Amino acid sequence: MWPFARQLFLSSCLSRSRLYSSATQAKSSLPPTVAIVGSGPASFYVAQQLLKLHPSMQVDLLERLPVPFGLVRYGVAPDHPDVKNVITGFTKIARDPRLAFFGNVSVGTDVRLRHLLDAYTAVVLAYGASRAKRLGIPGEDSLDNVLSAR
Repeated sequence: MWPFARQLFLSSCLSRSRLYSSATQAKSSLPPTVAIVGSGPASFYVAQQLLKLHPSMQVDLLERLPVPFGLVRYGVAPDHPDVKNVITGFTKIARDPRLAFFGNVSVGTDVRLRHLLDAYTAVVLAYGASRAKRLGIPGEDSLDNVLSAR
């Protein structure tokens, strides 16, 4: 992660944490803050629903890569018209001033999950697989045309 981006992200987390810990109101009366780990399709759909749910909701997307959209950007047929429409929809969600994107953030390395749990009302883990996972079923390695989604 770039030093400036890390500093900005951690400052944001700490200020939210201080705001929460110094508040005299009950947690439920504060505007909710949600960290979503990952920035692929699942993350954007969750963010969209959360932002609809509460007018003062603040959502932060944390992504290991420098850019959002996950496999929609890099995956199957990124130049297909339907995929471009999805990216347009996600971009509209990302322009909401209540949503912030923090790229180059690796949860577990740059910031601990415990810190996120302390700083946010809720944390959603919506990251994709970084490598294929074996299923442990007979013939898994010898079946023709059966491939991992990763």
